Amino acid sequence: MAKKVTVIPANPTYYDKGVSREKTRVAAYCRVSTDQEEQLGSFANQVCYYQNLISSRPDWELVDIFADEGISGTGTKMRNGFMEMIKACNDGKIDLVITKSVSRFARNTADSLVYSRKLKDKGIPIIFEKEGINTMDASGELLYTILASLAQEESRNISENTTWGIRSKFQQGIPHINATCVLGYDKDDDGNLIVNEEQATIIRRIYRDFLEGWTPCDISRRLNVEGVPCLHKDASWQFSTIEHILQNPLHVGDLLMQKTYTADFMTKKQVINNGKLNKYFVKDDHPAIIPRDKWDAVQLEMKRRAEFREHHNVNTRGAVNDVPFYQRVFCARCGGVFIRKYLQNRKAFSWKCQNAELKRHNTCFAENVKEATLQDVIVKAWNALVAERESYVNRWRRTVDEGNALQQYYAHMMISITADGPLEWEVPELTRLILEEMVVHSPWDFEVSFLDGSKVRVVARGFRNNLLMAECI
Repeated sequence: MAKKVTVIPANPTYYDKGVSREKTRVAAYCRVSTDQEEQLGSFANQVCYYQNLISSRPDWELVDIFADEGISGTGTKMRNGFMEMIKACNDGKIDLVITKSVSRFARNTADSLVYSRKLKDKGIPIIFEKEGINTMDASGELLYTILASLAQEESRNISENTTWGIRSKFQQGIPHINATCVLGYDKDDDGNLIVNEEQATIIRRIYRDFLEGWTPCDISRRLNVEGVPCLHKDASWQFSTIEHILQNPLHVGDLLMQKTYTADFMTKKQVINNGKLNKYFVKDDHPAIIPRDKWDAVQLEMKRRAEFREHHNVNTRGAVNDVPFYQRVFCARCGGVFIRKYLQNRKAFSWKCQNAELKRHNTCFAENVKEATLQDVIVKAWNALVAERESYVNRWRRTVDEGNALQQYYAHMMISITADGPLEWEVPELTRLILEEMVVHSPWDFEVSFLDGSKVRVVARGFRNNLLMAECI
């Protein structure tokens, strides 16, 4: 018996969960890749155009116009408008997407295909006006794939041409700097860097605080507590930001160009140039905020602290502590750093070798040292140095004439501060400024090293009476 087949005519009306709609819910997507004035004008025109187009169609209903201003189309990470549109599609709020061209939708072939297929699976076509493509048509995906690949290649060419232009300027000593991302400088009408005095004051303070013994983490914390504005108003100071400022030759008037480069035009990821590409250095390119001698001293001090941390196996890079003895007191027996503890029963602070405290394989049996004793030791050591000042002054003056920038800084500092005379009690700011390290041989025997290279041995005579005697060595 022959089969009887009945044809049920197709209904092109869009459906949402089985419910027919009288009007197609339409969304438009607009994007411009730069924030230049002419591009933003084009962007406003696109928005206005789609508002008029969709409202002119009686069978269309405007859902929204999703837009991204000044955003590249090579990725979707920063394209909030694009991702909001995709979410609305996934939530069943959109039946049709319309956009100007393939390159406006995306310049990344993979993204283009992934999202167009996701929408196609949901029965949501994308119409590209310039190319006349509808992704629901039989030939639509083939044409779309080809044009998306061409858009990606066009983006590659633009990126390579832009990179070539920037590098050509580097060779001529012409910088490529966004002054809005550089603390301490603005640009004049000719594109030259000029000092922003309000921000330069912060830069000078950071350099001064660092040479006075504060760590980058200490400096960032102090700036945040005081409410000192960062480069971007909604940002806070980070110790890595302080380190970058301290190492940036821009602040001494020099330019080091191509420190980083774009490894992939698709991701726009910047990587550090460790020698893969040429670097370009221009000395005295623009007005300096920091004098060169102070800049050189800071670079040497950063190196000294790094070597100090490595030698003593301590990590003060991200450390925050107002106590000037922090990670500067060490055990003569095992080399371990002394750590600070609060003794509840004595209502006082005490210091103990970390190896003795943690009982690491019974390697150290160093005794505790009262914090008051450390304070007495630094006072006695400093006063011994002041008492012998005349014998040290000639050495410090030779250092001023012959030493490097950091040695000169310390020598100037010692000549000036020792002239103020002896101390009556420990001053934390002075301790932080002058102390390199204190080695504890026992609770009554200490060796103090100052940053200028001077050393003083402090030994208790009649320990029960806490009478400390100091001798320069």
